[in-house]
Amino acid sequence: MRRRRREEEQENHERWLLTYADLITLLLAFFIMMYTLSKQDAQKYEEVSAYLRAIFTGGTAILRTGNAAASGPAVNVNITPTEASNAEIMRQLEEEIQSVTPLEEMKRNFSIFVDDRGIVVRALDKEYFDEGKADLKERAKNTIRRIIPILKKVNRGVRIEGHTDNVPISTQEFKSNWELSVRRATEVVRYIIEWGGFPPELLSAAGYAEYRPLTENTSPENRAMNRRIEIIIEKPNGKNTGRIVTGL
Repeated sequence: MRRRRREEEQENHERWLLTYADLITLLLAFFIMMYTLSKQDAQKYEEVSAYLRAIFTGGTAILRTGNAAASGPAVNVNITPTEASNAEIMRQLEEEIQSVTPLEEMKRNFSIFVDDRGIVVRALDKEYFDEGKADLKERAKNTIRRIIPILKKVNRGVRIEGHTDNVPISTQEFKSNWELSVRRATEVVRYIIEWGGFPPELLSAAGYAEYRPLTENTSPENRAMNRRIEIIIEKPNGKNTGRIVTGL
C-alpha cells in the first residue's frame, strides 16, 4: 500500500508536464501561423496583430475577415455602443469610396481609421489635386459626393486638414506650403457646403503645411505619403471612443 501511494504521488507531481507541453505546442503553432501570415500578406498580418494586441491589453478591436472587397463578417471584442456606431460609419464610408474607386487604387491611396481626433478618412493628395494646385479633381468631387450623406447623417463636427511635404513652394498663387495646405482644406469645405448643403457651423478647416508628417521626407515615396487630405468626423461630446482598426 505504501509503495502504491508513493507511485501515485510521483505520477501526480509530473502531470504539470503534460499541460506545459501542450502550451508549448500551441505557442509554436501560433508563431508559425503568424510567421506565415507575415510572409504571405503583410497587411493581413498587421490586422491580426492589432486585433491580438487589443485582446491581450484589454482594449477593443474590429478585425475584418477575408478580402477588403468582400462584405464578410467582422469579429467584435468588447465593443461599446459608440464604438459600434463608429464601426458602422467606417463600413459605410469604405463602401461609398470603393463604389467610385478601383480597389487597388483605394488600397494605395485611402485609409479609414479612428484616432484621438475621431474617425479619419485619409486620402493622398494625388487623389484630390494636381501637384502644387488646390482645384479639386473630378474624381475627388465624386468621392466627396458619395460620403456627404454619411457626414450629414452622423451629425457631428467635421474638420478638413491639409498636409504637404517639405518641398518649398513659391508660385504666384501660393507663396508657401502653409497657404497651399489651407487652401486645399478650404476647397474641400466649400465643396461639401455648396454641393451637399452641409451645415457650415459643423465644418472647419486647418492647414499644417509640412509640420505634421506621417514619415520623414527622405524619399519621393515618403513625401507622397505626407501630402494628404484628412476628413475627420469628430468624436461626439469630445470623449475618447477607443481605437478601431479596419483594413482597406
